[in-house]
Amino acid sequence: MQNDYEYFTKFNWNSNPFTLTIDPQLMVGYSEQTNSLLSHVHNLHKFALISGPTGSGKTTLMLWLRSQLMAFKKFNPYYISKPPKSSKELVMLFKSFLGFNIIDKIRYGDLSLFDLQKFVIRKLRNKQFVLLIDESHESSVANLEWIRTIADSIPNLYVIFAGLPVFEKNIETQLPTIFMRITTKTYLNNLSRPETETLIQKRIENSGGEGLKPFASDAVDRIYEITGGFPREIIKTCDKLVKEAAEKNITNINRSFIDQVIKTSETTEPVEMQAPLSQKQKEILEILNKNPDLTPSQIISHFPVEEYKDRDNAVRSINNILKRLVKDELIQRKKLGNSYVYFLTGKAKTVFTEA
Repeated sequence: MQNDYEYFTKFNWNSNPFTLTIDPQLMVGYSEQTNSLLSHVHNLHKFALISGPTGSGKTTLMLWLRSQLMAFKKFNPYYISKPPKSSKELVMLFKSFLGFNIIDKIRYGDLSLFDLQKFVIRKLRNKQFVLLIDESHESSVANLEWIRTIADSIPNLYVIFAGLPVFEKNIETQLPTIFMRITTKTYLNNLSRPETETLIQKRIENSGGEGLKPFASDAVDRIYEITGGFPREIIKTCDKLVKEAAEKNITNINRSFIDQVIKTSETTEPVEMQAPLSQKQKEILEILNKNPDLTPSQIISHFPVEEYKDRDNAVRSINNILKRLVKDELIQRKKLGNSYVYFLTGKAKTVFTEA
């Protein structure tokens, strides 16, 4: 048995290529989406939406977009990892981004939402302010409406939202004022098999390695099958394989080795669904994708109480749906204390965008 560093030196790696860090310079694929977003911004459209399941690369794409826009003097792009939780926090973000000096203090006092328009317009001058808001599905309706109002009132302020697929559905039903203003929608599904190989190679070469070593070509095939082509899952799977290979001093990671390391139940070999997913099944998959290891009671808490006659009815309904999803190999369960908790299988990630 050897340590990871000794193993890395066999391939001239200066670090683990598959540490789960976000680096926009290592982004792979999604050329259609990136071109669409750049065109959107350069044409000064107000609102855009990036939608995709967890692990599809939304954050990486947002940071990539920020880096691209920073190269143009007319743009001031600002990335927010989480949407503001209150109007006060929204004001603080603008003060932080644009600066709030003594003269601003004299002119605006503590600065409120009602003075924000004048403040931002004065600060921006001829610059184009692009606000990149990640995890937008976590935002409240009230704050989304404030963001819409502020963007409408400031000519050179533009907003790009990124969130889970449920975000688009929510704003369509709850905030049509925003939904109707979104002129560009980009959807991130999964990478292709060649793109999966490119992602692995790019990370290896960024760490000083050469090509795909130590991964064999059939290993990439298997990694693609297991992960469904989702970037985060590709990186996590490769990290697991590298650690196992280092422990066993394996210098050729092939399909056979992968099947020894990763159980069949974790793979995502495509299986034809017996029937289309119901809306409730889709919602449960979305909940588990964002919050793995939930009990049936915790899953129920994500739905409005009025959807069911009583709690017993809710428990029966959710348990029946969970049984079907387990049968279809979209979720699994494990014992935790006195209860069972549920989580997505790898296969679910290949159909999750349909959910």
